[in-house]
Amino acid sequence: MLLIAIVIAQILDPLRILLVGIAYFLSRVAKRPNVGWLGLMVAIVVSAAGFPFLVFGQSGDIAWTTAAIGVISNALIAGALAALLRIQRLFF
Repeated sequence: MLLIAIVIAQILDPLRILLVGIAYFLSRVAKRPNVGWLGLMVAIVVSAAGFPFLVFGQSGDIAWTTAAIGVISNALIAGALAALLRIQRLFF
């Protein structure tokens, strides 16, 4: 239950949504498609690892667990942004 609470808290974090959103839209601007997706994956991992260590000041196993769960949360946010953009293009 604790892991689900961490995932929900991370998904609803506005700063995390903003960082992943910026990374997603910058990946769409890239000239070569593979470079854009690679940059998005790097941004997802770096922002997930940066939160527990730099923003929250955690250390040890709890920070690594939070970073690993953050990768999942960031991927879910990026997937939701991609789905919303696809729905927007479909209807408008």
